Amino acid sequence: MHRRTFLGTALAAPAFAANSWKSTPPKDFLSELPTWMAVAPVPGAWVTWIERGKVAWQQGFGVKNAETKTPVDNKTIFEAASLTKQATAYAAHALQKEGKLDFDKPLNDYVPGMTDAKAKTVTARHVLSHSSGFPNWRFEKGSALVPAFDPGSKWNYSGEGYVYLSRVMEKVADKAYGEIIQQRVFDPLGMSQSSVARLPEREAQMATGHDRRGEVHDITRKKKLWDLVKESGKTFNTLRYEDLEAIQEKAKQPTLPNWMGINAAASMCTSGPDYARFVLAAIKNPEYRKQQVKIREALGWGLGWGIERVAGREYLWQWGDNGGYKNIVMIDPVAETGLFVFTNGDSGMRICDRVVTHATGVEHPAFLFI
Repeated sequence: MHRRTFLGTALAAPAFAANSWKSTPPKDFLSELPTWMAVAPVPGAWVTWIERGKVAWQQGFGVKNAETKTPVDNKTIFEAASLTKQATAYAAHALQKEGKLDFDKPLNDYVPGMTDAKAKTVTARHVLSHSSGFPNWRFEKGSALVPAFDPGSKWNYSGEGYVYLSRVMEKVADKAYGEIIQQRVFDPLGMSQSSVARLPEREAQMATGHDRRGEVHDITRKKKLWDLVKESGKTFNTLRYEDLEAIQEKAKQPTLPNWMGINAAASMCTSGPDYARFVLAAIKNPEYRKQQVKIREALGWGLGWGIERVAGREYLWQWGDNGGYKNIVMIDPVAETGLFVFTNGDSGMRICDRVVTHATGVEHPAFLFI
Protein backbone atom coordinates (compact mmCIF):
# COMPACT_ATOMS: atom_id res chain seq x y z
CA MET A 1 0.00 0.00 0.00
CA HIS A 2 1.26 3.48 -0.83
CA ARG A 3 2.49 5.34 2.27
CA ARG A 4 0.02 8.23 1.88
CA THR A 5 -2.88 5.84 1.37
CA PHE A 6 -1.78 3.84 4.40
CA LEU A 7 -1.53 6.99 6.53
CA GLY A 8 -5.01 8.13 5.49
CA THR A 9 -6.40 4.73 6.39
CA ALA A 10 -4.55 4.74 9.73
CA LEU A 11 -5.87 8.15 10.72
CA ALA A 12 -9.41 6.99 9.99
CA ALA A 13 -9.02 3.60 11.65
CA PRO A 14 -11.37 2.64 14.49
CA ALA A 15 -10.31 2.95 18.11
CA PHE A 16 -8.21 0.18 19.60
CA ALA A 17 -7.00 -1.16 16.28
CA ALA A 18 -5.11 -4.39 16.78
CA ASN A 19 -1.34 -4.07 17.22
CA SER A 20 0.95 -5.95 14.89
CA TRP A 21 2.91 -7.21 17.88
CA LYS A 22 1.44 -9.49 20.51
CA SER A 23 3.81 -9.53 23.49
CA THR A 24 6.73 -10.39 21.21
CA PRO A 25 7.46 -9.35 17.62
CA PRO A 26 6.84 -11.86 14.84
CA LYS A 27 9.72 -13.88 13.46
CA ASP A 28 9.72 -11.99 10.17
CA PHE A 29 10.53 -8.77 12.03
CA LEU A 30 13.43 -10.36 13.90
CA SER A 31 14.88 -11.67 10.65
CA GLU A 32 14.29 -8.48 8.61
CA LEU A 33 15.47 -5.80 11.04
CA PRO A 34 19.20 -6.62 10.69
CA THR A 35 18.80 -6.28 6.92
CA TRP A 36 17.13 -2.86 7.27
CA MET A 37 19.96 -1.78 9.57
CA ALA A 38 22.64 -2.94 7.14
CA VAL A 39 21.04 -1.03 4.27
CA ALA A 40 20.47 2.20 6.29
CA PRO A 41 23.31 1.81 7.50
CA VAL A 42 22.84 1.67 11.28
CA PRO A 43 25.37 -0.53 13.12
CA GLY A 44 23.41 -1.05 16.35
CA ALA A 45 19.97 -0.72 17.91
CA TRP A 46 17.95 -1.51 21.01
CA VAL A 47 14.19 -2.09 20.99
CA THR A 48 11.90 -2.39 24.02
CA TRP A 49 8.21 -3.30 23.69
CA ILE A 50 5.99 -2.40 26.67
CA GLU A 51 2.57 -3.98 27.07
CA ARG A 52 0.03 -3.30 29.82
CA GLY A 53 2.54 -1.57 32.04
CA LYS A 54 5.26 -4.20 31.81
CA VAL A 55 8.27 -4.89 29.61
CA ALA A 56 6.98 -7.63 27.34
CA TRP A 57 10.07 -7.94 25.17
CA GLN A 58 13.41 -6.22 24.63
CA GLN A 59 16.47 -6.99 22.55
CA GLY A 60 19.67 -5.53 21.19
CA PHE A 61 20.61 -5.76 17.52
CA GLY A 62 23.88 -5.30 15.68
CA VAL A 63 27.05 -3.87 17.17
CA LYS A 64 28.13 -1.06 19.48
CA ASN A 65 30.99 -0.13 17.18
CA ALA A 66 31.37 -0.94 13.49
CA GLU A 67 35.13 -1.33 13.91
CA THR A 68 35.29 -3.50 17.05
CA LYS A 69 32.11 -5.45 16.20
CA THR A 70 31.17 -5.72 19.89
CA PRO A 71 27.48 -6.77 20.05
CA VAL A 72 24.78 -4.57 21.58
CA ASP A 73 23.51 -6.14 24.82
CA ASN A 74 21.44 -5.16 27.86
CA LYS A 75 24.37 -3.26 29.37
CA THR A 76 24.97 -1.14 26.28
CA ILE A 77 24.57 2.59 26.89
CA PHE A 78 23.26 4.97 24.24
CA GLU A 79 23.18 8.74 24.13
CA ALA A 80 19.51 9.46 24.81
CA ALA A 81 19.73 12.80 22.95
CA SER A 82 16.46 14.73 23.33
CA LEU A 83 14.89 11.94 25.37
CA THR A 84 16.86 13.70 28.10
CA LYS A 85 14.08 16.30 28.14
CA GLN A 86 11.63 13.82 29.63
CA ALA A 87 13.99 13.12 32.54
CA THR A 88 14.31 16.88 33.11
CA ALA A 89 10.52 17.21 32.99
CA TYR A 90 10.14 14.31 35.45
CA ALA A 91 12.42 16.08 37.92
CA ALA A 92 10.65 19.42 37.35
CA HIS A 93 7.31 17.82 38.22
CA ALA A 94 8.92 16.39 41.37
CA LEU A 95 10.14 19.85 42.39
CA GLN A 96 6.67 21.23 41.75
CA LYS A 97 5.14 18.60 44.06
CA GLU A 98 7.74 19.51 46.68
CA GLY A 99 6.52 23.12 46.51
CA LYS A 100 9.87 24.37 45.24
CA LEU A 101 8.93 25.17 41.64
CA ASP A 102 5.85 27.05 40.45
CA PHE A 103 5.11 26.20 36.82
CA ASP A 104 3.35 29.56 36.31
CA LYS A 105 5.91 31.84 37.93
CA PRO A 106 8.27 33.60 35.49
CA LEU A 107 11.63 31.85 35.44
CA ASN A 108 13.32 35.25 35.49
CA ASP A 109 11.95 35.69 39.02
CA TYR A 110 14.07 32.69 40.06
CA VAL A 111 17.16 33.38 37.94
CA PRO A 112 17.21 37.04 36.84
CA GLY A 113 19.10 38.22 33.80
CA MET A 114 16.61 38.39 30.96
CA THR A 115 16.59 41.76 29.21
CA ASP A 116 13.75 41.21 26.75
CA ALA A 117 10.23 41.95 28.05
CA LYS A 118 8.73 38.76 26.59
CA ALA A 119 11.60 36.65 27.90
CA LYS A 120 10.85 37.88 31.41
CA THR A 121 7.38 36.28 31.22
CA VAL A 122 8.53 32.76 30.24
CA THR A 123 7.48 30.10 32.76
CA ALA A 124 8.25 26.43 33.35
CA ARG A 125 4.88 25.64 31.74
CA HIS A 126 6.02 27.39 28.57
CA VAL A 127 9.37 25.58 28.54
CA LEU A 128 7.92 22.13 29.18
CA SER A 129 5.41 22.58 26.35
CA HIS A 130 7.92 24.19 23.95
CA SER A 131 5.82 27.33 23.78
CA SER A 132 8.40 29.73 25.24
CA GLY A 133 9.24 31.17 21.84
CA PHE A 134 12.95 30.62 22.49
CA PRO A 135 15.07 29.21 19.62
CA ASN A 136 16.16 25.60 19.70
CA TRP A 137 19.80 26.71 20.12
CA ARG A 138 21.83 29.90 19.93
CA PHE A 139 25.01 29.79 17.87
CA GLU A 140 26.34 33.30 18.33
CA LYS A 141 28.31 33.97 21.52
CA GLY A 142 26.80 36.74 23.61
CA SER A 143 23.40 36.58 21.92
CA ALA A 144 20.41 37.01 24.25
CA LEU A 145 17.54 34.60 24.66
CA VAL A 146 14.63 36.35 22.96
CA PRO A 147 11.23 34.73 22.25
CA ALA A 148 10.08 34.88 18.64
CA PHE A 149 6.44 35.27 19.76
CA ASP A 150 4.34 35.80 22.88
CA PRO A 151 5.12 32.90 25.25
CA GLY A 152 2.31 30.36 25.33
CA SER A 153 0.78 31.41 22.02
CA LYS A 154 2.57 28.99 19.67
CA TRP A 155 4.84 25.95 19.57
CA ASN A 156 8.54 26.14 18.81
CA TYR A 157 10.93 23.38 19.84
CA SER A 158 13.57 24.73 22.23
CA GLY A 159 16.51 23.02 23.86
CA GLU A 160 17.61 26.41 25.18
CA GLY A 161 14.39 26.61 27.18
CA TYR A 162 15.14 23.32 28.93
CA VAL A 163 18.65 24.44 29.82
CA TYR A 164 17.28 27.69 31.25
CA LEU A 165 14.75 25.66 33.27
CA SER A 166 17.58 23.48 34.61
CA ARG A 167 19.33 26.60 35.93
CA VAL A 168 16.13 27.47 37.79
CA MET A 169 15.94 23.91 39.12
CA GLU A 170 19.50 24.26 40.43
CA LYS A 171 18.49 27.47 42.20
CA VAL A 172 15.33 26.15 43.89
CA ALA A 173 16.88 22.79 44.86
CA ASP A 174 20.27 24.30 45.76
CA LYS A 175 21.95 21.42 43.95
CA ALA A 176 23.59 20.83 40.60
CA TYR A 177 21.40 19.55 37.78
CA GLY A 178 23.20 16.19 37.87
CA GLU A 179 22.45 15.77 41.57
CA ILE A 180 18.80 16.69 41.01
CA ILE A 181 18.39 14.05 38.31
CA GLN A 182 20.32 11.45 40.29
CA GLN A 183 18.19 11.95 43.40
CA ARG A 184 14.78 12.39 41.76
CA VAL A 185 15.06 10.14 38.71
CA PHE A 186 17.95 7.69 38.55
CA ASP A 187 18.13 6.53 42.17
CA PRO A 188 14.37 6.15 42.85
CA LEU A 189 13.84 4.25 39.60
CA GLY A 190 16.91 2.03 39.90
CA MET A 191 18.59 3.46 36.79
CA SER A 192 22.11 2.38 37.75
CA GLN A 193 23.50 2.55 34.20
CA SER A 194 22.31 6.10 33.52
CA SER A 195 24.05 9.45 33.83
CA VAL A 196 23.49 13.08 32.85
CA ALA A 197 26.63 13.03 30.70
CA ARG A 198 28.86 10.64 28.82
CA LEU A 199 31.30 9.30 31.42
CA PRO A 200 34.86 8.08 30.74
CA GLU A 201 34.50 5.18 33.18
CA ARG A 202 31.54 3.84 31.19
CA GLU A 203 32.98 4.31 27.73
CA ALA A 204 33.47 0.56 27.26
CA GLN A 205 29.70 0.15 27.60
CA MET A 206 28.86 2.96 25.16
CA ALA A 207 27.35 2.39 21.76
CA THR A 208 29.59 4.49 19.53
CA GLY A 209 27.87 6.98 17.23
CA HIS A 210 28.18 6.52 13.45
CA ASP A 211 27.60 8.80 10.45
CA ARG A 212 25.37 8.13 7.43
CA ARG A 213 28.10 6.02 5.85
CA GLY A 214 28.26 3.84 8.95
CA GLU A 215 31.66 5.22 9.96
CA VAL A 216 32.59 5.94 13.59
CA HIS A 217 32.06 9.47 14.92
CA ASP A 218 35.03 11.27 16.45
CA ILE A 219 34.68 12.01 20.20
CA THR A 220 37.89 14.00 20.70
CA ARG A 221 35.97 17.01 22.01
CA LYS A 222 34.21 14.87 24.62
CA LYS A 223 37.52 13.39 25.79
CA LYS A 224 38.90 16.90 26.24
CA LEU A 225 35.90 17.69 28.42
CA TRP A 226 36.65 14.67 30.62
CA ASP A 227 40.16 16.00 31.28
CA LEU A 228 38.85 19.47 32.18
CA VAL A 229 36.21 18.06 34.53
CA LYS A 230 38.92 16.02 36.26
CA GLU A 231 41.06 19.14 36.61
CA SER A 232 38.12 21.00 38.17
CA GLY A 233 38.11 18.60 41.11
CA LYS A 234 34.36 18.03 40.71
CA THR A 235 32.27 15.18 39.36
CA PHE A 236 29.82 15.51 36.49
CA ASN A 237 26.93 15.36 38.95
CA THR A 238 28.20 18.27 41.02
CA LEU A 239 28.94 20.66 38.14
CA ARG A 240 26.56 23.61 38.10
CA TYR A 241 25.84 25.78 35.10
CA GLU A 242 28.49 28.32 36.12
CA ASP A 243 31.07 25.52 36.37
CA LEU A 244 30.22 24.35 32.87
CA GLU A 245 30.63 27.88 31.54
CA ALA A 246 34.09 28.08 33.13
CA ILE A 247 35.07 24.73 31.61
CA GLN A 248 33.91 25.87 28.18
CA GLU A 249 36.03 29.01 28.45
CA LYS A 250 39.05 27.01 29.53
CA ALA A 251 38.55 24.72 26.55
CA LYS A 252 38.26 27.81 24.33
CA GLN A 253 34.84 26.65 23.20
CA PRO A 254 31.58 28.64 23.04
CA THR A 255 29.89 29.18 26.41
CA LEU A 256 26.57 28.19 24.88
CA PRO A 257 24.30 25.37 26.14
CA ASN A 258 24.49 23.23 23.01
CA TRP A 259 28.27 22.91 23.48
CA MET A 260 28.16 21.93 27.14
CA GLY A 261 28.92 18.40 28.32
CA ILE A 262 25.91 18.46 30.64
CA ASN A 263 22.80 19.64 28.90
CA ALA A 264 19.28 19.29 30.35
CA ALA A 265 17.92 18.94 26.82
CA ALA A 266 20.22 16.36 25.28
CA SER A 267 23.16 14.88 27.27
CA MET A 268 21.67 11.92 29.20
CA CYS A 269 23.15 8.50 28.56
CA THR A 270 21.19 5.37 29.43
CA SER A 271 20.69 1.70 28.69
CA GLY A 272 17.57 0.01 27.33
CA PRO A 273 16.58 -1.66 30.62
CA ASP A 274 17.15 1.58 32.54
CA TYR A 275 15.09 3.68 30.15
CA ALA A 276 12.27 1.11 30.34
CA ARG A 277 12.09 1.71 34.10
CA PHE A 278 11.87 5.42 33.46
CA VAL A 279 9.12 5.16 30.84
CA LEU A 280 6.97 2.88 33.00
CA ALA A 281 7.16 5.40 35.85
CA ALA A 282 6.78 8.55 33.75
CA ILE A 283 3.64 7.57 31.86
CA LYS A 284 1.69 7.27 35.10
CA ASN A 285 1.71 11.07 35.46
CA PRO A 286 -1.58 12.37 33.95
CA GLU A 287 -0.12 15.90 33.69
CA TYR A 288 1.86 14.89 30.60
CA ARG A 289 -1.38 14.27 28.69
CA LYS A 290 -2.79 17.76 29.29
CA GLN A 291 -2.16 19.48 25.99
CA GLN A 292 -0.78 22.99 26.42
CA VAL A 293 -0.32 23.93 22.77
CA LYS A 294 -1.44 22.58 19.41
CA ILE A 295 1.21 22.00 16.77
CA ARG A 296 -0.67 20.67 13.77
CA GLU A 297 -3.45 18.23 13.02
CA ALA A 298 -3.07 15.19 15.30
CA LEU A 299 -0.08 16.71 17.14
CA GLY A 300 0.30 18.83 20.27
CA TRP A 301 2.55 19.13 23.30
CA GLY A 302 1.87 18.64 26.99
CA LEU A 303 3.90 19.35 30.12
CA GLY A 304 7.02 17.51 29.02
CA TRP A 305 5.92 15.11 26.27
CA GLY A 306 4.63 15.34 22.74
CA ILE A 307 1.03 14.22 22.19
CA GLU A 308 -0.05 12.39 19.05
CA ARG A 309 -3.60 11.27 18.25
CA VAL A 310 -3.96 8.59 15.60
CA ALA A 311 -6.21 5.57 14.98
CA GLY A 312 -8.38 6.42 17.96
CA ARG A 313 -5.44 6.37 20.33
CA GLU A 314 -3.36 8.98 22.10
CA TYR A 315 0.40 8.53 22.29
CA LEU A 316 3.05 10.30 24.34
CA TRP A 317 6.20 10.62 22.30
CA GLN A 318 9.60 12.23 21.84
CA TRP A 319 12.38 11.87 19.31
CA GLY A 320 16.13 12.06 19.94
CA ASP A 321 18.66 13.49 17.49
CA ASN A 322 22.31 13.77 18.53
CA GLY A 323 25.20 13.35 16.10
CA GLY A 324 25.51 9.60 15.64
CA TYR A 325 22.35 8.73 17.58
CA LYS A 326 18.66 8.71 16.58
CA ASN A 327 15.98 7.54 19.01
CA ILE A 328 12.20 7.46 19.47
CA VAL A 329 9.75 6.70 22.30
CA MET A 330 6.05 6.19 21.52
CA ILE A 331 3.69 5.11 24.33
CA ASP A 332 -0.10 4.84 24.69
CA PRO A 333 -0.40 5.93 28.37
CA VAL A 334 -3.99 4.66 28.77
CA ALA A 335 -3.17 1.13 27.64
CA GLU A 336 0.40 1.49 29.02
CA THR A 337 1.58 -0.03 25.76
CA GLY A 338 4.19 1.08 23.26
CA LEU A 339 7.90 1.03 22.64
CA PHE A 340 11.16 2.89 22.33
CA VAL A 341 14.06 2.47 19.95
CA PHE A 342 17.68 3.53 20.40
CA THR A 343 20.09 3.56 17.45
CA ASN A 344 23.75 4.51 17.04
CA GLY A 345 23.66 5.81 13.48
CA ASP A 346 22.75 9.08 11.77
CA SER A 347 20.32 7.15 9.57
CA GLY A 348 18.65 5.66 12.62
CA MET A 349 15.33 7.51 12.32
CA ARG A 350 14.53 5.42 9.25
CA ILE A 351 14.87 2.34 11.45
CA CYS A 352 12.82 3.94 14.23
CA ASP A 353 10.01 4.69 11.79
CA ARG A 354 9.90 1.14 10.45
CA VAL A 355 10.03 -0.47 13.89
CA VAL A 356 7.32 1.72 15.44
CA THR A 357 5.01 1.29 12.43
CA HIS A 358 5.53 -2.47 12.45
CA ALA A 359 4.95 -2.73 16.19
CA THR A 360 1.85 -0.55 16.56
CA GLY A 361 0.12 -1.41 13.31
CA VAL A 362 -0.37 2.22 12.25
CA GLU A 363 1.75 4.88 10.60
CA HIS A 364 2.42 7.77 12.96
CA PRO A 365 2.06 11.39 11.79
CA ALA A 366 4.88 12.28 14.19
CA PHE A 367 7.39 10.78 11.73
CA LEU A 368 6.11 13.09 8.99
CA PHE A 369 6.67 16.03 11.31
CA ILE A 370 10.18 15.48 12.69
